[in-house]
Amino acid sequence: MSEAATVVLVHGAFHGAWCWKYVAEGLRERGLAVRCFDLPGHGASPAPLGSLAEDAQAVREVLADVPGEVVLCGHSYGGVVITEAAGDQIDRLRHMVYLAAAIPDAGESLADCFPGLIEAELENGTVSASDGSGGIMPDPDRAVDRFYPDCDALIAEWAVAQLDGQDPRSFIDAASAAPWRSVESTYVICSEDLVLPPCFQQRLAKRCSRSFEWVSSHSPMLSQPDRVVGLLADLAI
Repeated sequence: MSEAATVVLVHGAFHGAWCWKYVAEGLRERGLAVRCFDLPGHGASPAPLGSLAEDAQAVREVLADVPGEVVLCGHSYGGVVITEAAGDQIDRLRHMVYLAAAIPDAGESLADCFPGLIEAELENGTVSASDGSGGIMPDPDRAVDRFYPDCDALIAEWAVAQLDGQDPRSFIDAASAAPWRSVESTYVICSEDLVLPPCFQQRLAKRCSRSFEWVSSHSPMLSQPDRVVGLLADLAI
């Protein structure tokens, strides 16, 4: 029997490692090794906001510090990040998981995966970040309804307070490779997602080895953490 893989969790735009709090706790309770961390400019990271290249490099640095095999999971924009980061790590990846995420082909960006989304978000869904980052962030008056409508009210309120800026250029940065073509992968479609349209998720899910459709908002790691833990634990063990 092979040793359990380490689960590496990569957050999406506007978020930080904090969004994996309940998933990471659940995985550790099962005895699994977990790594979750802030991408540049997010959470407690003192770095400026990163491009896709800089975000992917942050993931590579974490992977270099992890022994053995890895289950690599990305949420939302984090799907682009893990795709870009995993190109030279294929031999170490046991599985890639795309959680309501973009899964670009080589030469594609998040904007390519979800046509028209970025323009609509810039016009109606985001405001200038208040954290001094120079980026954009979700309109806080609409964030609960869009990102966390099925979360516990206190968790949703806490999550909105943690949101920070994102460099919008990262949404049009293209991936340079498509490692999911060579690695076993799972896509989780969130059928009630009000951020990344489920119709596009269903199309993207066909790129993975297998897919599931959950009745969930955009943030199952906060609304259904036990379900996410079960999926990742089964892949890691």
